[in-house]
Amino acid sequence: MKELIIKITIRRWLILGIFNLLLVAALGLLMRIKFLIPLPAINQKYVLHAHSHFAFSGWVSHTLMVLIAAAICNTGSRQALPRKYQTLVVANLFASYVMLVSFFLQGYGLCSICAATATVIISYLFTAICWRDTTHRWFRAALIFLVLSSVGTFHLAYLMSSHNTDMRLQLASIYFFLHFQYNGWFMFACFGLAYHWLRSRGISLRHMPFVFWAFTLSCIPTYFLSTLWWNIPGWLYCLVAVALMLQTVAWIVWLHSVLTAHRQYAHHLSAVSKWLLIGVMLAVSIKILLQDLSIFPSLSQLTYGFRAIVIGYLHLVLLVIITLFLVAYGYMKKILSSNRTAVIATGILVIGIILNELLLLLQGIAGFINASVGYTPMALAVAAGIIAIGLIFLLWSQKARNENCI
Repeated sequence: MKELIIKITIRRWLILGIFNLLLVAALGLLMRIKFLIPLPAINQKYVLHAHSHFAFSGWVSHTLMVLIAAAICNTGSRQALPRKYQTLVVANLFASYVMLVSFFLQGYGLCSICAATATVIISYLFTAICWRDTTHRWFRAALIFLVLSSVGTFHLAYLMSSHNTDMRLQLASIYFFLHFQYNGWFMFACFGLAYHWLRSRGISLRHMPFVFWAFTLSCIPTYFLSTLWWNIPGWLYCLVAVALMLQTVAWIVWLHSVLTAHRQYAHHLSAVSKWLLIGVMLAVSIKILLQDLSIFPSLSQLTYGFRAIVIGYLHLVLLVIITLFLVAYGYMKKILSSNRTAVIATGILVIGIILNELLLLLQGIAGFINASVGYTPMALAVAAGIIAIGLIFLLWSQKARNENCI
């Protein structure tokens, strides 16, 4: 068993990550169905905790750990990671599966809390090892934000253990964790992987030091976008506004540099990778625009008051930006086979994700005008089902090349 684990290749790890994403989608579908059909045996809150925690650790963090380690060690898709990284990936997956089951069955309990704590400790060990093995600044910044995000988790745990019921403090802790996971660990890791892919093909983009430092310096101040409802002091508000401007300029510079160098790397990309990356860049542009608009306190308070809008934004980052980029990167590195079935499956996945976002947007708009839209819960269940079907076919498409590619 030990030897089998040690020999698991990058390709197998990524396919397992996609299977984990399917489990996340299945839980999402279950929550949507529960809105339509009474399921007294299913605790909606428990399913939500299992869904969100496993999405972070079992899908995104697992996949980023594998791909970052592969980039640092220059490991091919048909090769296994060095033992130290392989051990950490296995440990993180084991803790993630324990967390998935325990949250589903009991919500926040001793077992689920211990498993969640284990994933944090594993992330610290991963950070320490990667920090020693690489000087890649995008990866190092991602690791710093990964560790920093855990402060929100531990502060929330402290508030709960001390029976502090101040909802403002609890929300601030939750948003702290989410911000530095989404806008720190996830985003910087993806930037790092993109930069690594370009550099491996001898392509150098202009103004990259400025882009890196602009995003890095703006990451901490932009956290306060999610706490504008707390009436932050004027100087801090101005700092957040400057950080937003800096981040927006950096993204425009990044886009200009990527589009300028298009001819240098276009022939290295398959058609499915190109379309996925175009979608990701469009989604990041929308994300930054939404952040810029949320600098207005009245709009920010209104936005964070509607659950559908918050969920829509989180799904925009997690599904449209991070998930589609990771799938695109799998194709770019030829870890995933881009056969016809895979392309069709990816198309189905994208359709489901876009439909899900549009429906959440519709719910948010309806909330703004105090209106209701009929059949939205059913439509959201359909969207969740389409996402799950896309993932099933994507996994099936990779199984076809199982013997030749792994």
